[in-house]
Amino acid sequence: MKKFNFTLILILVVNIGFSQSEKRTYTTIRVKDAPIIDGLLNDEVWKNVPIASDMLQLNPNEGQAATKKTDVKVIYDDKAIYAYAMLYDSSPDSIRKELGNRDDGSINADAFYIGFDPYNQLNPYVFGVTASGVQLDYTDSDPTYDAVWESAVKINDQGWAVEIRIPYSAIRFPSKENQEWLFQFTRSIKRSGEYDQFALTPKTASNSRLFWGKIVGLSNIKAPLRLSFTPFVTAYAENAPYYDANQNLKYGTSVSYNAGADIKYGIDDRFTLDLTLLPDFSQVQSDNKIKNLSYQEVTYNENRPFFKEGTDLFNKNELFYSRRIGKTPSNFYALPYMINQGDAIIENPSNTKLINAIKISGRNDNGLGIGFFNAITDNTYAVIEDSTGNRRKIMTEPLTNYNVIVFDQKLKNNSSVFLINTNVIRNGIYDDANVTGSGFTLNNKKNSYAIDAFGVLSQKFQTVDTIQDNYNAILGYKYFIGARKSSGNFQFGLSHYFINKNYDSKDLGYYVIGNKMSEKIYISYNTYKPNKIFRETYNTLSFYYTTNPESKKTISSQMYLSLYGTFLNYSNLSISAAYTPFITYDYNEPRVDGWYSRAWRYFYMTADYQSDARKKLTINAHVEGGNFIERFSGIGYGTSLGALFRINKKMQIRYNFYYAYDSYNIGFADFDENYNIVYGGRRLITFENNLTMQYLFKNDMSINLISRHYNNTGEYLKYYSLQTDGDIIENSTYNGNRNFNYNAFNIDLAFTWQFAPGSLISLVYKNAIDAESPIIYTNYYKNFSQTFNSPQINSISLKILYYLDYQKLKKSKNV
Repeated sequence: MKKFNFTLILILVVNIGFSQSEKRTYTTIRVKDAPIIDGLLNDEVWKNVPIASDMLQLNPNEGQAATKKTDVKVIYDDKAIYAYAMLYDSSPDSIRKELGNRDDGSINADAFYIGFDPYNQLNPYVFGVTASGVQLDYTDSDPTYDAVWESAVKINDQGWAVEIRIPYSAIRFPSKENQEWLFQFTRSIKRSGEYDQFALTPKTASNSRLFWGKIVGLSNIKAPLRLSFTPFVTAYAENAPYYDANQNLKYGTSVSYNAGADIKYGIDDRFTLDLTLLPDFSQVQSDNKIKNLSYQEVTYNENRPFFKEGTDLFNKNELFYSRRIGKTPSNFYALPYMINQGDAIIENPSNTKLINAIKISGRNDNGLGIGFFNAITDNTYAVIEDSTGNRRKIMTEPLTNYNVIVFDQKLKNNSSVFLINTNVIRNGIYDDANVTGSGFTLNNKKNSYAIDAFGVLSQKFQTVDTIQDNYNAILGYKYFIGARKSSGNFQFGLSHYFINKNYDSKDLGYYVIGNKMSEKIYISYNTYKPNKIFRETYNTLSFYYTTNPESKKTISSQMYLSLYGTFLNYSNLSISAAYTPFITYDYNEPRVDGWYSRAWRYFYMTADYQSDARKKLTINAHVEGGNFIERFSGIGYGTSLGALFRINKKMQIRYNFYYAYDSYNIGFADFDENYNIVYGGRRLITFENNLTMQYLFKNDMSINLISRHYNNTGEYLKYYSLQTDGDIIENSTYNGNRNFNYNAFNIDLAFTWQFAPGSLISLVYKNAIDAESPIIYTNYYKNFSQTFNSPQINSISLKILYYLDYQKLKKSKNV
């Protein structure tokens, strides 16, 4: 799920006579008869159960008493934990209750959250319910955590009421007779912007979970067998373009069916195995593609559920980028150069096929987290047809085995140390890779100061010749060390980061530019209590300086200032400015090892504004601008304007427009016929329009539209030759045309219905256009209409998945 943008915490307590410096404690009781989860709060079992109340404000006035009363009770039996909450409100008709889908934390609705940390390791389970009945859940380390649990909400003449049932199969807890867990609850009142907690967590704290209370009285509870099975079936139809042997554009329609399953098994009370068999990702949201002129890789968000859920342990030091699995085949773009003249490309899959994936993760009673991940992708082939009609296959990506193993040990004072290894093995005479990293975070007793450090060793096994298992091993490494003040109004930090020339983690990790050494220092001053203008402010000044360790030349430097404030009316404003004080040199832009180019000094500024997000209409605006400080005049500026309009509690529309103009952008353009490096001065113009619409028939049944058009044009005004000293001189002999007009257009239209806990029916239509040409249209609307004359892919898919829980099936059988 997605978190709310506020600190969430929970705690139940009934003991009145204790000091504020002690952890508040709530004593729960065991019951024989479970309450009916209907939100009425009238079950006999709730009588004589201790009440927790007396909440304090986190926002807007930290530490003051809550303006509205909240009563909370917790009980348990052999199967589950149950929570009761009566949230009093003298104006029940003013309670915000916008509808939403599961885990939608952005809706305009009051909410109640309750959380438990069974292992007392500051990684709690948090369960939330809005006044409209939308369920939300997460853990600190896994915002995508999704469990199957029950809740019910009722609006009454005293406010609103919540009942929750959390089965033991939804959480992990120690195997011991008497349990003592960290515990907290919180309440959100949207119309007033108030967020209340039972155990107040100071905004100046580096980790709010240190201030949670505890719940006692849990005893003789046993973790059930955690086993669930979610089979699915899909039907997929696609109409896609292809070119015949005469290079005529044609369209072909294909239909496919698939079935698979996701399996979740609790190995014991601490570790869980997740397995996906023959997964289907045809309904995953489309990427927001852009034109990439740089040497750096564009990374996209992971939208595939299996790779988002429960992968927190594996996200260390940029060593695991799950989009590598099922990626675009290595020879996808090279295929036209691998075939004969007159050949036609009939099929060229844009993604490798995932056969299966498995992950095991958990944390033992001593705080040792262990994670294991494995995925296998199949051989990927393109289909080629020659002029006589004969077809053949060309491999564009071999069968590949991806592995990750990690150990993460929690230490005293919320400190930790970890060890991670990633490994990629490709079938046949293809490169393999192995990367190992280790690091730690050490906090002082008050969690006010910290030291962070890590080191990584990369090994690339490149094929020497066509003989299998004959490789040349290339070793690389990087390391980091830093110290920081991590709490309080005034904070600061400094760090050192080194990456050697041969470091390479991109087979399963993120692409990292090597051969650099960086120093960074920052200071920040934040305020958390309202004054005459702001509710809170966050202000940071930082400086970083990066050199090439071989030549000692400066490759980047920047002074950066960031200012942010939330006004009393809940609108917010941020301003940032950056300046490069030193001449720098770029060793990557030339695209040839050993060459570098001078990067000219510049400055830029940005400003962002957003109105009160609680209103029906929310406006956001952005402006940016900058220029070179020396030699060239390259004024650049951009602006965006967006709005979110909540028409009613069922329907909302969001629109955002972005425009950017860069009058003179300098960078690599091409190689001439003698393989000399050619740079270009280009005028860049970018348009982007995003429109999303959502209509909810009821909670967890909705129609969602996501549409986007991105247009980036580049007109080359001058060409330059790169010199050996890094300077450029005008090149009047180059006669190439590097102008471009890139368009990406997507429509994702989806109907989704969660018809039972963990079970879903979804129908998705997609339209995708990805087109580029050297023809630049000065009229945006003409360009937009011409985009639809480009080749495009249309698809429609239906997916049905059904959640089966062993405990439920066992109970039904016994009945």
